[in-house]
Amino acid sequence: MNLSAELDRCVMCGMCSQHCPTYQLTTNENESPRGRIALITAFTAGQVNADDTLQTHLEHCTNCRACEAYCPSGVHFGTIMNEARSLLPNRSAPSTLSPQTIRWLRIYQRSGLQKITRASGLLKLSGLAQKENLLPHIPDTPNWQDYYPASPEINHCGDVALFTGCIANVFDREALNASRRLLNALGYGVHVPPAQGCCGAIALHSGQANEAATLAQQNLDAFAKLDVQAIVHTASGCTARLSEYSQQLPDEHDFVNKIQDISQFLIGIKWPAGFPVAPLHKTVALHTPCSLQNVLHQADAPHHLLQHIPQLKIIPLTQNTRCCGGAGLYMLEQADFARQLRKQTLDALDNISPTEKIQQKIGTLVTSNLGCALHLAAGLRERGQAIVVTHPVVLLARQAGLIK
Repeated sequence: MNLSAELDRCVMCGMCSQHCPTYQLTTNENESPRGRIALITAFTAGQVNADDTLQTHLEHCTNCRACEAYCPSGVHFGTIMNEARSLLPNRSAPSTLSPQTIRWLRIYQRSGLQKITRASGLLKLSGLAQKENLLPHIPDTPNWQDYYPASPEINHCGDVALFTGCIANVFDREALNASRRLLNALGYGVHVPPAQGCCGAIALHSGQANEAATLAQQNLDAFAKLDVQAIVHTASGCTARLSEYSQQLPDEHDFVNKIQDISQFLIGIKWPAGFPVAPLHKTVALHTPCSLQNVLHQADAPHHLLQHIPQLKIIPLTQNTRCCGGAGLYMLEQADFARQLRKQTLDALDNISPTEKIQQKIGTLVTSNLGCALHLAAGLRERGQAIVVTHPVVLLARQAGLIK
């Protein structure tokens, strides 16, 4: 997409600003989509330099893309930001989790060193307490099979492919396993290509366009020979990136057209008659990730999926149209803004007051994006609130007796 042409489409009306999370925090025009577009236009025209002030205002953007949904000109703000960041100097390489790092983190947790370190106060003194608090439990990560056949008791409905990603493959194994088991139980064989890897979202948002394209090509090659109805994933942030591969690699529409969020796929298929799902007489709060709402346009899919659970009461958060501040590496690199945005989301959770219709205290917060889940769970721990953050497919698979 041509950056100059996209900038020219913006009429600078400002309708986007009221939906921008960082503008709402600061009321600073430079922290709004309109302000950032003005800065980018001036930068590309050589009128301003790529100094710390310019980079700071651009890096404060969460990439939530709420502005796109309300733009009367249909400006692709996400593309503008990605291309602008690729032009900025001194962009650091995106962080990765190597197998060795994962092993050390697992040792850190299981040896008791994490408890000792947290109790010692060293994390606060070193300024690492907030980042370390984001670290969830790291489960064992056995290798995937290349193919999981559908349950023999059910008519085979076809095959799908499961995208596992990189961070999700470690920290969101429960949701990935729940998805695979549920798909098998509903009559679908599941391919898990071993050559797949990172979706490239973090690289793209860090200005590393070439690295993002390389990662995209790796995944395209990994899935190319599979005859599947859909390619599904559990983290909507990664799924959003997969759905836009054709922006960098224009000939790859076949792959893009098969990409679906796991909830989207599951509500769009026919379920076997009498499929057993145990009732759950509880109330859960539902958080909608920006990527699911503003990029994939499947905001209602998790709610519809959870309706398969009898007696479950689902209460959407009032802040569901505002970014929670998770946003990939944003929670680490822009910690102050991320905490402020998370506070708004968790305050909305606190403000769900008991009524005659809501008899029980909410003990579960459901979200469909791993980054949001890690960020919100860390905030709940800081508040001392024993609220579990989980994926909708995990809740459903548990009630179907497919996982514990």
